[in-house]
Amino acid sequence: MQRFTSKSSDGQYSVDGENLEAAIQRLGRLEDAYTDLLISQKQIPTDLEKLRQQGKQKTVQYKELLIRKLNNQNILMFLIECGL
Repeated sequence: MQRFTSKSSDGQYSVDGENLEAAIQRLGRLEDAYTDLLISQKQIPTDLEKLRQQGKQKTVQYKELLIRKLNNQNILMFLIECGL
């Protein structure tokens, strides 16, 4: 991934003028991805509960949702640890 920012000795980030638009677009995509992760994390428990009520806890779909929930949780924890 091409980096558009540079970090100064005091920990502040900056973008030079020629990369500003590209940096803004990437930041927007990152924010969209983060929002999508949060929405997915809120929806998964509802979907899991529906499958539980149908007695489908042993289905592939149920297991995939559990894995997605754990993966999303790990990604969100990593982003939070990075200060995002």
